[in-house]
Amino acid sequence: MCRDARFREFILRHCRFLDESTLERSIATDRFSTRIHPGDQMLNHSLRAHRHAGAALSQYFNIALQQCSAAQQVVRSCFGTSDHTVTVLDFACGYGRLLRFLSLAIPRSRLWASELQVDALAFVEQEFAVQAIASHADPAHFEPGRRFDFIWVASLFSHLPEHLFNSWLQRLTSLLTERGVLCFSVRDSALLPTDRTMPDSGILYDTDSENAALGADIYGTTWASEHFVRNALHRAAGGARPCIRLPRALAQEQDLYVVAKDPGRDLSGLAEFRRGPLGWVDRRTLAPDGRLDLQGWAASLDDGTIDHVDITIHDVRHRCPTGALRKDVRDVFDDDRMTHSGWQFQCEMGSDTGEVYVEVSAPTARDEMSLLLAGTIGADLRLDVQPLV
Repeated sequence: MCRDARFREFILRHCRFLDESTLERSIATDRFSTRIHPGDQMLNHSLRAHRHAGAALSQYFNIALQQCSAAQQVVRSCFGTSDHTVTVLDFACGYGRLLRFLSLAIPRSRLWASELQVDALAFVEQEFAVQAIASHADPAHFEPGRRFDFIWVASLFSHLPEHLFNSWLQRLTSLLTERGVLCFSVRDSALLPTDRTMPDSGILYDTDSENAALGADIYGTTWASEHFVRNALHRAAGGARPCIRLPRALAQEQDLYVVAKDPGRDLSGLAEFRRGPLGWVDRRTLAPDGRLDLQGWAASLDDGTIDHVDITIHDVRHRCPTGALRKDVRDVFDDDRMTHSGWQFQCEMGSDTGEVYVEVSAPTARDEMSLLLAGTIGADLRLDVQPLV
């Protein structure tokens, strides 16, 4: 599926950060790669959960696109759009889910990647031509040999036990330049399962995770309160530093914390941060008689409602309005604006139709797009599709 030209072009249409110039987009398109390492835990986790290649890959690439948008917004807010000297480190980069797009948006000469998994680091270095730095299980032994203006850490602190949470915060803040900014994600205590209780410390660590390759003593699943995070930052930085929390800013789930080394830096521009649209295709079936049935939801944490989703079948685009009742979406996000975020679409394809290639996107009035689904739906596929909320 990753080698399918239709899928590749569909992803590229969602790269809104490449619209600045025709030349930029042409160069980026030529070097854009959809190759994924077979050991990539993020994709394998989605495949196990959804049991459908199109759903899993759509989720994988959509999260990457949203991450790239988030990172780009922070960089532009903190350093402006005309500063071409900003040095960037993608720390704990995994198999390059973000780097796939970040390496199109930022010159590779200014982009570094670091990862503990040796095969993952080798893959991103070769596939995305970034500068690789081996990480270490002990923060004290991580020596990149330089400092960085912007350090991005997605979904690492949401997996660390308390002692490593604190140690990595201290080490990474020490690697910032004088104008440097650290941006990292945290799974907030509000996301804690109802059968779990947050201890007085404000951080809860569970040894289970989607990455069995890393030991449970250093990598599991972590929830942390804002109070804990801010206290940890104060200790790590050796005092108060400008810091802003962006709730649900990473994949509309984890919070992003942006902290500056310079005590005088103004981070107020991040108040305009956009999370972008989100959604899912809950039902995707092709009946034996050729009736295609798609159902899902689409909304925005920024604006609430989304007017419609775009569905493309055999190069024909259909505009499908939202408005169907989805109390489950409203309850998960605790947002009344999402109560009627549902949509339904049916189309008669003909009784001789064995499979249909479908593309679904959720656009906003601000020219943002979320990739909800791309892939083949076959008449012989009978799966119970679970809502992604």
